[in-house]
Amino acid sequence: MTVLRAAIGAEWIKLWTIRTVWWSLVAALVLMAAGAGQYALYAENGDLDPGLFRDGLVPAGSIAVLALSFAQLAFVALAMLAMTGEYSTGTSRATLTWIPSRFRLLLAKSAVVAAVIFVGGTVAGVVGGVVAFPVLGDLGDAGGIVPTALKIGAYLALLGVVAVGLGAALRGPVLTLVVLLMLVVVVPPLLQVPDIAVLTAIADGLPGVAGNHFLLGDTDPYAPGLGLVIVAAWAVAAFAVGYRELNRRDA
Repeated sequence: MTVLRAAIGAEWIKLWTIRTVWWSLVAALVLMAAGAGQYALYAENGDLDPGLFRDGLVPAGSIAVLALSFAQLAFVALAMLAMTGEYSTGTSRATLTWIPSRFRLLLAKSAVVAAVIFVGGTVAGVVGGVVAFPVLGDLGDAGGIVPTALKIGAYLALLGVVAVGLGAALRGPVLTLVVLLMLVVVVPPLLQVPDIAVLTAIADGLPGVAGNHFLLGDTDPYAPGLGLVIVAAWAVAAFAVGYRELNRRDA
């Protein structure tokens, strides 16, 4: 446990020395604020799904969830670069010299990335809700901003672990980012548009769609809590694949 704590401490220090991390967090907040303002305007003009209304009001937290479609890209980039940066900068050999256990290394990096993204995602969720509430006007409901923000943080933390695991397996930042975007952004709507049951079921099992079910509290086709379980399963699977490749291949 002491060795793992030391590894986490080392990864924590290393993460904050990467300038891209700071820019990613700033970008996430800006994207969240801009997206929340945009979706709040849509809601105020009556251009959003009526299913968002709760007792005649639109929860500001739900607007933050919609805006997450923009902001999550910055968080994914942060998590992915935390792992792939080891290879692109050539520091992987030095890192493995300091932390010889590859499982411990990946666990420490995943824990640090998840913690940072959980806090950053929660803050972004609050920012999105706070920006959306005044724009919604009389339609706005600020009651669920903080609980929704915490859910956003949890979802993003798990998505961050997925990014770290894939980064360890694929190593290249471009390839890793493309695969992540395909999983979270590109493939789900392509599967959902034909409205074919099998394709829709596959889409519902992807991390982005499952996370959205969890965040919005949708009960169709499964309970919201199961959505978070599905995202967690993706995180575990990505970690396992990343560890396998990290352990099998040279630094």
